[in-house]
Amino acid sequence: MKLNYKIIVATPHKKEEFREKAGIALTLDKLGIYESSSIVYENKQGLPKVYNTFITEENRGKKLIFVHDDVVIEDLFFQEKLQIAFEKYDIVGLAGSKQCNLNADMAAWHLMSPRDMLVGEAGHSKDGNYWTTNFGPTPSRALLLDGLFIAVNVDRLLDTNTKFDEDFEFHHYDMSFCLIANKNKLKIGVYPIKVTHFGLGDSMISNDWSKSSVKFKQKYSKW
Repeated sequence: MKLNYKIIVATPHKKEEFREKAGIALTLDKLGIYESSSIVYENKQGLPKVYNTFITEENRGKKLIFVHDDVVIEDLFFQEKLQIAFEKYDIVGLAGSKQCNLNADMAAWHLMSPRDMLVGEAGHSKDGNYWTTNFGPTPSRALLLDGLFIAVNVDRLLDTNTKFDEDFEFHHYDMSFCLIANKNKLKIGVYPIKVTHFGLGDSMISNDWSKSSVKFKQKYSKW
């Protein structure tokens, strides 16, 4: 059975510049699904607000892939791999962790668990250099996922009333979503799908990230 899916992208770019400036556009063109994907151009809303508009009855029966606009999906078999992954998991990512210490100093998924509890892998690129970070085993169950790529079974989200926490905008939305999903007994996992991410987490040094981190720990510290 062929995977019934839709890729969702929220981008700050204008429609006329998206193909030139957004890495994911390469994937959409190569797969021939540019027109059938949902792209929110010139986005200024928090990602949870955007993503939640797609978790609806209209999309029941589909798998939604929420992906950052600076990600290129390199894997020729990513649809087949997702089909297999969804036989086991309700939510699928590429990299994450199996534990979450909410008392950790830094509220980042890769810093809130022991190194041997990290799972998955992701490719990166900067200044013409390419490399892959192998966090840990994959496929694997996970508790938290990195938000660069989150694929969801819409039916399972609707049936459990699971959505993204709109108290967050561009930081910690992925971690809060995973904690909510886990509380709702959804199965989260990582799968070895090859991508190249052109973002390196530089936002962690910003004031916005620091404020979001405080808010996240205050809200979820007792989970």
